[in-house]
This record gives sequence, C-alpha cells and structure tokens, in this order.
Amino acid sequence: MRYLLLTYNAPGGSEIWAAMTEGERRAEEDEYVRLAEAMRESKVYIDANELEPFSSARTVRVRNGERTVSDGPAVHGEEFLTGYFLIEAESFEAALDWAAKVPNAHSGSVEVRPVVQDDLARRMAAADVEP
Repeated sequence: MRYLLLTYNAPGGSEIWAAMTEGERRAEEDEYVRLAEAMRESKVYIDANELEPFSSARTVRVRNGERTVSDGPAVHGEEFLTGYFLIEAESFEAALDWAAKVPNAHSGSVEVRPVVQDDLARRMAAADVEP
C-alpha cells in the first residue's frame, strides 16, 4: 500500500533554519539524503519533494461556478506543510516507522496518510482515458 508522509515544520521553523550555520543546515539536509537512500535500499521509496514556503501557496475554491483564489495555504495552523515522501510500505505500522525517521518528526511533525488506489485513481493515472 502507498502512504504519503507529509512533513510539517513547527512554528518558527523558518527562523530556526535561518539561524543555523551552513554546517548545521548541511547536516540536516544530509539526514534527508540518508533517509531517502535507506528507503530506496528497502524498496519503499517512490518520490519525495520539499515544497516552496507556505507564503507562496494559493488556495483555489470554486463555488456555484465562481472561482476564487486566496493567498496562503488552505488550512492555517501552528505548523506548516514543508514537503512529502511517497512510499510503498507493507503496513501502516511500517509507514509510521519510516515517518519517525524523518527529521521533521523531531521538531515538527509527520502526518501519515494512506493513498487510495482504486479504480478512479487508476483511471486518473491512465494516459489513454477517453472522455
């Protein structure tokens, strides 16, 4: 089953990052690289990406045929979404174990969500879908 590991920074995460030395930043980035390597070796890794800062987010809503776009993320909270890992794990518990290894779990949090892989998902992924 596929799982999305959503990484969140704690409040002040940007300031903490800015205050770190270049060596400290590099060490944290190296943790992510090692984690991705371990995931690849275990054959669970599918994809991972960091997201642009939440200040670059725009939220789109369509109500009664009217599109509105607002600045910022759809959900506002103390923590903010910073990236994700998409993995294939044998169980939810295994996905939770991987999530605990993500550096964000130490100062922010990692949300684990099963990915629905049903007929609709297969149809959306197909290149030859007819209207």
